[in-house]
Amino acid sequence: IALEVTYHPTEIGKESLYKNILCFIQGGSPLCLTLSGICVGPPVVKEVVNFNCQVRSRHTQTILLSNRSNQTWNLHPIFEGEHWEGPEFITLEAHQQNKPYEITYKPRTMNLENRKHQGTLFFPLPDGTGWLYALHGTAELPKAVANIYREVPCKTPYTELLPISNWLNKPQRFRVIVEILKPEKPDLSVTLKGLDYIDVLSGSKKDYKLNFFAYKEGLYTAKVIFRNEVTNEFLYYTVSFRVTPSGIIKSIQMTSPVRQSVSASIKLENPLPYSVTFSTECKLNDISLPSQFAVPPNSEGTFSFEFQPLKAGEICGRLTLHNGDLGYYQYELLLKALPAPPEKPVHFQTVLGSSQSILAKFTNYTRLKTEYYCKTDCSDFHTEKIINAAPGAQGGTEVSVEVIFEPSHLGETKGILCLSSLIGGEYIIPLFGIALPPKPQGPFLIRAGYNIIIPFKNIFLHATNFSFIVENPAFTIRAAESVRPKKINNITVYFEGNPSGSKTPITTKLIVTCPQCEGTESGIKWVYYLKGITP
Repeated sequence: IALEVTYHPTEIGKESLYKNILCFIQGGSPLCLTLSGICVGPPVVKEVVNFNCQVRSRHTQTILLSNRSNQTWNLHPIFEGEHWEGPEFITLEAHQQNKPYEITYKPRTMNLENRKHQGTLFFPLPDGTGWLYALHGTAELPKAVANIYREVPCKTPYTELLPISNWLNKPQRFRVIVEILKPEKPDLSVTLKGLDYIDVLSGSKKDYKLNFFAYKEGLYTAKVIFRNEVTNEFLYYTVSFRVTPSGIIKSIQMTSPVRQSVSASIKLENPLPYSVTFSTECKLNDISLPSQFAVPPNSEGTFSFEFQPLKAGEICGRLTLHNGDLGYYQYELLLKALPAPPEKPVHFQTVLGSSQSILAKFTNYTRLKTEYYCKTDCSDFHTEKIINAAPGAQGGTEVSVEVIFEPSHLGETKGILCLSSLIGGEYIIPLFGIALPPKPQGPFLIRAGYNIIIPFKNIFLHATNFSFIVENPAFTIRAAESVRPKKINNITVYFEGNPSGSKTPITTKLIVTCPQCEGTESGIKWVYYLKGITP
């Protein structure tokens, strides 16, 4: 009968002796057993196994084990050194050769002062001997947890979440250090920051908020380090932000009647410790703005501009402000111009058969020499077809256009003068005219034996037959009875002399009437006083 006894010494050089140990055998007499043992030193190192990896990663090496005995070995490997691990048990069959055993190096700390981590692996063998392996580990600096690349529009706040893992079984506090790698020269217009510290519970993970903001386009790269100030262990991320154009920051709506102005304003922040000047650009002719705008250091400025449309309608455009340190600011302008109210009306008053000329005035706001096309909707009002306007000043320049009122009927006449230009827009000027009954004219002096010509115009809009009557037979007249519209009929008046032979002047009246006229045209008469002189 084989009886297996296992000896586990705990102290080198100490001898152990146990006498008269009774061994009870069922059905037989007890046997006495004496056991003695001595603990010897560890065997010579069989092999040195080297490991190399970044801290908090792993490196696995394989060793080969052989059993040349006739018995099966159930081995329990013993590791010394917190950075290594392997299977807790391994079985080697009798005469088994080169059975692999994996050793894993998992350094949780970096090497201090370039000293490698050291440990041992011991395989106790059933015959009282053992295999001893020396373990040497090089824990290199950690590599980046991740290399992060993001595209972010400029002037747009962005937050990147960085997961922070605590690999220890106790809480850790990390100090956060942000090292700017690109650009090499510090850029005060870029913000990349978060909290100075982050606390992470044991064996857990927590997100760190990294806030990024850039005013202008470019590539910005940083190394974000999380360091335990007690152990000096750290982890880090590299983050790169490609800052793209921001596009439209804001849409601004503006509405104004034609030739009236409305203003809008934009607030601009200067985060820099020195004053900055923005250049401005807008290609819309109806927008007035300064060419430059300055903002004091570390403050906010208000930029104002005006919209003064010249033509009714809706347009859109872009307003751009630029500074070399803060980049471009782009705004969309949505502009709506309402039709302008009529200009100040012009009033006329004259007698039927005559005309009146008045200068109608308006303000030209165009910055270029401009042609205005003139048109009236009533034939009693006349004006030039085209007038030229000089370039307008900042507040506009007054322009005059002559309007002639020649009434064709008694009473009130209304009309509209429309002036239009491709760039200057449209102006509406109301016209009001009053026609009074014709006033007597004269006296017209005529020497005996001579004649005079009195021009008479048909002021009506149609051909008309007129009646010409002179009250004294000493005067004779000659005139066409039918006169075309708006045409002049010359009346020839002849004075024969005083029938009595005296030199006393003779006076009389020439009366022109329209016998076939109806309505307001009936009853109208033109009276011309005549005076005949006999030398």
